[in-house]
Amino acid sequence: MKKLSLILPILFFGCAQIQPSILKQYEAEYANEKAITLFEKGQDYFNKKAYTRALEQFQLIIKKYKKSDAYEPALYLTAFCYYKLNRFEKAVSTGEYFIEEFPNSKYYTNTLSLLGESYYNLARDYKASFYLLKFYTSSKDTIARAKAFEHILKTLPNLSISQLEKLHRIFMAEPVDEHILYNLAQIEAREGKKAEAERDFNLLIRRYPQTAYKFEIEEYQRFINLGSTTGRAGVLLPLSGKFKDIGKELFKVIKSFEKNKILPYSLHLLDTKSDPIEAIIAARKLINDLQVDFLIAPVSSREAFGICGFADGKGVPVFLPITEEARFEQIPLVFTRKENFETQAKIIADYAIFNLGINKFAILYSDEENYNIIARTFAQEVIKNNRTVVANISFSPDSITLKYQLKAIKKMEPEAIFLAMSSDMIINTTPQIAYYGLEGVQLLGIKTFKKERVPRLGERYVEGAIFSSPAEPDSSLLNIIDQNISSIGELAKRFFEGLYQLRVLKNYTRTTLPRLIDEITKKNQAFDIYKISDGDFKKIARRGEKEKE
Repeated sequence: MKKLSLILPILFFGCAQIQPSILKQYEAEYANEKAITLFEKGQDYFNKKAYTRALEQFQLIIKKYKKSDAYEPALYLTAFCYYKLNRFEKAVSTGEYFIEEFPNSKYYTNTLSLLGESYYNLARDYKASFYLLKFYTSSKDTIARAKAFEHILKTLPNLSISQLEKLHRIFMAEPVDEHILYNLAQIEAREGKKAEAERDFNLLIRRYPQTAYKFEIEEYQRFINLGSTTGRAGVLLPLSGKFKDIGKELFKVIKSFEKNKILPYSLHLLDTKSDPIEAIIAARKLINDLQVDFLIAPVSSREAFGICGFADGKGVPVFLPITEEARFEQIPLVFTRKENFETQAKIIADYAIFNLGINKFAILYSDEENYNIIARTFAQEVIKNNRTVVANISFSPDSITLKYQLKAIKKMEPEAIFLAMSSDMIINTTPQIAYYGLEGVQLLGIKTFKKERVPRLGERYVEGAIFSSPAEPDSSLLNIIDQNISSIGELAKRFFEGLYQLRVLKNYTRTTLPRLIDEITKKNQAFDIYKISDGDFKKIARRGEKEKE
C-alpha cells in the first residue's frame, strides 16, 4: 500500500495535465492487485479441490479484470475447473478460447491435453484425436503422453477417411503418423477402396519398415485380394449333441427363409454337433470348400469363439444374431446385433438422467468380469452427461449379506441404484436394499431384470424397478413370423429378426461386406424401457432406430 499512499497526494494536488494519466495508472494498478487477490483465493480453493468455489473467483477476474496479470492463469484454471467438474462442453469452449487468446502461453501444451481429454469424454473422436495428437507431439511429460497415446489409439479407428486424411496431412512429419496411416489404409480396405488402401499400406511399410502393424497389414492385403463374391452364406447350427433342441428350432427359421426366398443370397447349413472343435471343422468346410461370403453362427459362446477366430483369420465376416456379449465385437470381422449389456447400461443411464431427472447415482455390481464392465460403462455414461456417481461398489458373487456395501451407499444418499448382476442376485439383493433403508431409492438395471422369476420371487422389493432390454420384434415382423413359422420360442424369433435384417444385404463386394453388415445392425438397433408394475413388466418407452418407424 506504500505505492498507493504516494499516488494519492499527486492525484489531489497535481496539475490538470498529468492527472488523467496518473489516475489511469492508479486504476490499472488497483485493478491488477484486486485481480491477483481474487486469483490467490481461487487458487487456494483449486488446491483444495473445491472447484466450484474456485470458479467463482476466476470468473470474476475474467469478467472484470481482463487486462490484469491474473487473467491468463485464471482463464486456464477456469477451463481446468470445468474439466474437473465433468462439465466437458464448458471445458472445451473455454480451453479453445484460451489457446486462441494465448498461443504462446506456458499453459498452452497442458490446455491441448485438457481439450483432448474433454473431447474424448464427450465421444467426439476427431476433435479428441486432433488435440491429443498435438499434445502428444509437443509435450515432454512421459506419463501424460502415455495416457494421451492410449486414447489416440482408441479414437483413430472411429474416424472417417476424410478425417484421417486431415490428420495424416497435419502430422505426416511425426512418428505418430504410423498409427494414422494404418487406420486410414484399414478403413479404405473395409470400404472397398482397393487402390487407395494398397497405396497407403505400401506408404506405411516404406516409411516405417519396423512397423508394429506388419501382421495386420498382411492380413488386410489378403483380405483385399480374397476374390469375387459367391452369393453364398454359411450357417452353423447345433443339430445334434447337447444343444440339438435349440438348433432344430432355429433350423425351422432357416427352412422358412429358403422356402420363401426372403434373402438375396443362398444359405448353406452345417452341423456343429454342439462341439467347439466340430464347429471349427464345419466353418473351415464352408469357407474353404463352399467359399461362402460370410458366416451366420447362432451358437454357444464356447463354439462361437473358435469359429470367429478361424473366420477372422481367413478374412471372412461372421454375424452372430442372437448373442448379447459385447466381447465378440472386439474381433474385427465379427458383428452382433449391438444390443449387448453394455449398450443396455448406456440406454438406462440416459433414460434415468433425461427422463427421470436423476442426478446422483450409486452402482452395485457383482465382482465378475462381465458385470464389472457393465458397471464401468454405466458410470462413464453418467459422468459424460455431467451427473454424479456417488458410490461404485462391488461384492463377491458368493456373498450372502451386503450389509457393509449398502450402508456405504446409504451414506452417500443416491437418488438411484444401478444393479449390474444376475437375475438370481437381483432377487437376493433387493430385499437387503429395503432392509438397510434404501427402499425409496429408484432401482435401475438391464435385461437381467426381465426374467419371470424376478417379480415372482422378488415381490414388492423389485416393484417400480426400471430397466432396459433389447426391443421385441414389432407387430409387423411378428405377423411375418406367424405367417411363415408356427410355435417358435423367443430365441428363434430373435434369430428370425436378425436374418430378416440382412434381407437388404445385396450388391456387396468382399471389401464392402463388413461395413454393410455393421451399418445394417446399427440401423436396426432398438431397446425397450420396462417398469416392474404390479408384478409384471410394463413397457414405458423405446429407444433406437425402430422408434422412428
